Amino acid sequence: MQIEVALAQGELPTIYTNQATVRRSGQPIISFPITVLDIPTKTRFLALSLIDYDAVPRTAFPFIHWLAANIPVTNEIPEDFSRLFLGPQGQNTWTSRFYHLNEPYFKAHYAGPNPPDQLHHYTLSVYALNASLNLQNGFYYNNFLAQLDTHAIAMNQLTIPAS
Repeated sequence: MQIEVALAQGELPTIYTNQATVRRSGQPIISFPITVLDIPTKTRFLALSLIDYDAVPRTAFPFIHWLAANIPVTNEIPEDFSRLFLGPQGQNTWTSRFYHLNEPYFKAHYAGPNPPDQLHHYTLSVYALNASLNLQNGFYYNNFLAQLDTHAIAMNQLTIPAS
């Protein structure tokens, strides 16, 4: 399985990052398009995660920007998918008790890259699933990972720079 994301000058286009004009509570909310190729034939659904491991020195933990499960099999996850998708999406780090962003929207949607200090590298993981995951909107990353153990038949990752 292969995944691709179009970059502009080697980085995620600014319409999906901290320079976006479409925002909610100061956070970018338009998710970027993702191309998925060579999907295994036994795939029934896709799932994805977007994690910023470069946040660790600043926050002491990776920053979760997006979790989505039970995506119908497709070669193109379109722009703004997060706001349009009716399937389960998980909580991102803005909902953590360590942040004071009182915005229920982020319990089940994309919150784009918003690095506070320098270029960060975001890890996009796309999973091919043999069955749907038993998750509801607002699920946690640990529940997502536990179910991937038994349902992921393929996975690929892509590092996406954004400043």
